[in-house]
Amino acid sequence: MKLISVRALSALAVTTMLAGAPLFARAADTPAPVSKGGEQAEAGAKTATLTDTDLSGYVGSIDPAEVAGLLNYCTQGNYVEYDSSFKVLQAYNQKTNSVPDGQEGNMYYARGTAGQLQANGKTYSIATSSIPVRQKTCKAVLDRAKAAL
Repeated sequence: MKLISVRALSALAVTTMLAGAPLFARAADTPAPVSKGGEQAEAGAKTATLTDTDLSGYVGSIDPAEVAGLLNYCTQGNYVEYDSSFKVLQAYNQKTNSVPDGQEGNMYYARGTAGQLQANGKTYSIATSSIPVRQKTCKAVLDRAKAAL
């Protein structure tokens, strides 16, 4: 009985390898997309074009909860100095109630945490901006949060 099980498993493994061979061959021919800073991303991941559009000028016109979410994004991504910005984030969240108690959450905060901001009826993503643009925008976010405290 044991010998039959081993043979059945071996046959199944060979069949699986043969069935997947064309997929593996195709994957080897396809270069991995390039993401942040030029390093190779995982195969199959979608790529985004990095932009140099300066978004820091929009920071003054966005919702305070969105500022809090962006500050969270910037702090977690180390686009601003972590220790001091985290303290500002905590104080700003408390002052603006950007992270309310309960299950509701805050859509503006969620958008900001995803690295997005909405201004002039459009949604922009600092996540697809070049690193210098992210840093400049994050500095503007941190400055706005500090000014509100």
